[in-house]
Amino acid sequence: MAREYDLIIIGAGMVGALTAVLTAKKGLTVALVDKHSGQYPLSVPPAYDARVSAISTLSKTLLEEAGAWQRIDPNRLAPYKNMVVWDGLGAGEIDFDAMTQHRHDLGQLVENAVLCDALMKTVQDTRGIDLYLNDTVAEQRYVSDSIEVTLASDRQLQGALLIAADGAQSKTREQSGFDTVEWDYGHHAIVTTVQIDQPHQDTAWQAFGEEGILAFLPLPSIADKHYVSIVWSVAPREAEALLALDETQFCQRLTYAMNRRFTALAITVPRLAIPLRQRHAKQYVQENIALVGDAAHTIHPLAGQGANLGFADVSALVPIIVKAHQRGESLGALKTLRRYQRARMLDNIAMAASMEAFKRAFTTQHPLVVQLRNTGMSLCNASAYMKRQLVAHAAGIHSY
Repeated sequence: MAREYDLIIIGAGMVGALTAVLTAKKGLTVALVDKHSGQYPLSVPPAYDARVSAISTLSKTLLEEAGAWQRIDPNRLAPYKNMVVWDGLGAGEIDFDAMTQHRHDLGQLVENAVLCDALMKTVQDTRGIDLYLNDTVAEQRYVSDSIEVTLASDRQLQGALLIAADGAQSKTREQSGFDTVEWDYGHHAIVTTVQIDQPHQDTAWQAFGEEGILAFLPLPSIADKHYVSIVWSVAPREAEALLALDETQFCQRLTYAMNRRFTALAITVPRLAIPLRQRHAKQYVQENIALVGDAAHTIHPLAGQGANLGFADVSALVPIIVKAHQRGESLGALKTLRRYQRARMLDNIAMAASMEAFKRAFTTQHPLVVQLRNTGMSLCNASAYMKRQLVAHAAGIHSY
């Protein structure tokens, strides 16, 4: 006999775990399935996790509501109070300062492993959630007005709604027949942690130039030593060449790419290269199924909004299904799920289009385009209103 739940969530990463906790706290029963063990061994600083996320105000509020944010060691958090973006091929520069925007900070940098660990511990302490770890979905089928899944372990689960939170390579999306629009960005993102020669000034630095798109993201300093997480987006062949360099050579190239604003002294964790691909599901919902996070959309990391888009999906979906549950409506009814799709699809498409436009505009070295983008950056930097709108939008507290 299948065990019955209100929700079956596939994927216990950041988005799936947060969805599970927020819905369970509202009285829904949840089965949370993940192919991994749910263990997130934490590194010892300065060996910070190579993959980090910039957490917006909206995302932080959701994590606090779940009780997960409070579990994070403050020493693993790095608030950034400024963001400086410049064109390496010209004089264009934009400086976003939290103080001038009447904000304490622009966001918080946190390692993915640290955030996932806090969320998983919260899941384990939340009533109403059953964990099915080291397991995958072998088969799914519709049963009356619900959906039934058979796991690889032969266990059977039945729920009113199946939520796919299993990432960019979502098997649930594939098994359910969702169509996607996708293409390669022609970039690989090199990520690692680097020690630098001077304080990062609680600033997120981003350069666009002949060396690719490079972000230096602040991490906590230790004993007067300063660290940043880098995301360096370059063509695949260039990524291969950069990975082949020894540590000294790589640090020299990195210093040059940052216009020598900092000197890269050492790498503290192995370098990773992640292929970048734009992907967007044509529909987020079917009867009894909803896609969230990377299962629904992936974008270029140049704006650092990937995790926040996933959390914004959670912010939209959870109230809709909680309200439906309270009204006694079917959680998997298409008319219910389409409310979520309407709430999120246009914003996600707009962000994807913006990232594609930015990528195209800032990866060309055509003199006319360089001149136009430098002029545009200078105009934006001179406009307090434009900067205020951009900061508020990135924080998830305003739409325009």
